[in-house]
Amino acid sequence: MRIASLGLAALLAAAGVVHAATPAAAGLDFPKQTFSGGNVNPVWRVELKRVEAGAVELRLSSPRGVPIAAGTLKSVEPVLKLPVFGELKGQYGLAGPVILQQRSLPAQVLVAPSKAGQPCQDARGKKYSQAVFLVIGASSDPDKLYYGCGEYAKP
Repeated sequence: MRIASLGLAALLAAAGVVHAATPAAAGLDFPKQTFSGGNVNPVWRVELKRVEAGAVELRLSSPRGVPIAAGTLKSVEPVLKLPVFGELKGQYGLAGPVILQQRSLPAQVLVAPSKAGQPCQDARGKKYSQAVFLVIGASSDPDKLYYGCGEYAKP
């Protein structure tokens, strides 16, 4: 967990995710463009697709496209509270139940833009304009924590 915490700290700094003292950037409704992201260590992919105003379909999969978790999330205030890092704010927030290993668990997603001139980089060094954080389970003690980078589909 310590290595993951250090990796997350570096990703937070590079991605431009800020502590709660900074005001939130955008409204609560997720963009119409599909967001695709993930990371390579461990390998995972996430797709966030807006299905209607305030509702987003989440699909989390492994490297070969095997489903890990899925659910429909609601747009919420873009704030993620993690015990090690405190309260973080991004551009878009999502929350709701997902199905993971045949269990319904709470999930939270935070999408944040990278800092100008410092794009988010995955574990292989590929650069993206956005960072994504996915917490499955209670944010105070998550079952799963994923962090990586991604992009919105071009309109």
